[in-house]
Amino acid sequence: MAAYSLLVFAAGCDSHSAAKSSTPAGGASGESTTVEVSQKIADLTGLKTAVASLPTKPRQLELRGSLALDVNRLVHIHARFPGQIVHLEMIEEPDPGSSTGKGVKRTLNFMDHVTKGQKLGQIWSKDLGEKKSELVDALVRLRIDQRNLSYLKDLLQKGATTEKSVREGERLVEVGAIAVAKAERTLRSWTLTEKEIQAVKDEAIRIHNGGVREGQQDESWATVEVISPIDGTIVEKNVVEGDLVNADSDLFKIADLSQLSAWARVYEEDLPILHSMPKPLTWKLKLSSNPLASSLTGTIDRIGEIIDPNEHMALLAGLVQNPNGQLHAGQFITAVIDLPQERDVVEIPTRALVEDGDESVVFVQPDPHALHFKMRRVLVVRRTHDFVYIRSRLTPEQLKEGLEELHEGEHVMAAGALEQKAALQEQHGQ
Repeated sequence: MAAYSLLVFAAGCDSHSAAKSSTPAGGASGESTTVEVSQKIADLTGLKTAVASLPTKPRQLELRGSLALDVNRLVHIHARFPGQIVHLEMIEEPDPGSSTGKGVKRTLNFMDHVTKGQKLGQIWSKDLGEKKSELVDALVRLRIDQRNLSYLKDLLQKGATTEKSVREGERLVEVGAIAVAKAERTLRSWTLTEKEIQAVKDEAIRIHNGGVREGQQDESWATVEVISPIDGTIVEKNVVEGDLVNADSDLFKIADLSQLSAWARVYEEDLPILHSMPKPLTWKLKLSSNPLASSLTGTIDRIGEIIDPNEHMALLAGLVQNPNGQLHAGQFITAVIDLPQERDVVEIPTRALVEDGDESVVFVQPDPHALHFKMRRVLVVRRTHDFVYIRSRLTPEQLKEGLEELHEGEHVMAAGALEQKAALQEQHGQ
């Protein structure tokens, strides 16, 4: 209150102070106050000035978001046909309590890392065994029908059979070829490999040549391996040995965590400036859990087309590299986007602006060498903790409202402005 009392004295009682009313810039009726402060009062109150300048700090948009799995690197592993899980692969990991260094084996589990082509388990399927047997049967029948047709053609040349018998033999060969193609296409639709299908064909050759399959009831005939299609981490496991599964069952979900998605929400009023900026848009991502860590630079791949009706926000999506596995899906992040600076804007310290809910004013010092200040109503563009940004060029409509421009290089009262405004209100009986 000491500073306030001194300024009241400076504005109202000091012989070197004066308060004058004049017409504000723009021609609107109103009050524009000019104040002179003595050097003694300035020293006692710690009065300071600052220069309005072009924005020095980057204009940034800070958004809250999180990391997530990249859906383009997330694989759902299904059973290719109904069956039973007869085996899940084991992995060996070091046993800290073992003196021999021998590892401990356990079943593959959630969050285990797997490689492309690694076997995850085996499914026994009656349907698979039947389709393999159908292909074997069709191949054996086709070979027999082909031999019979060849025999009939030889007899026809010798006049020992009729053409009708030969045509019937040809029809049987065609029917057999169709049956083979049908059985083989079914196995291919179940994504059996060429190697697996060739094994079935080899079995047909053995049977046709009179061979006997060893272990005819061997489970491997009706089993198929579950293979990992990518390098990644098991982020979901839904089976144990003995489970019955269907073709639409999710056995595993495997994610490549070397790259994650970054999601952030942006208010709809900030979307126009993002759309106006050159593409691709870049952003810096900071981990909320580790603010001292270096920020990560990435690009915004997509600006959401849908506004959330409750929050009136849209989603921004991008990718971030995670080669060392230091990032985790689900972590909270702060996304920082550097925006272009506004035109016709100057920067002043926050303390230089006085606001009372009805107007925003600054005290401008026309002559840097004289303690002579003019109160000026200004238009605030935006605010930060340390600086406020004032419009330096106004429209005719804004000038008619009694607002005034603040230009680059003008001096403003940076300390004591609030007390000065209060003193003037006291002097005018407000």
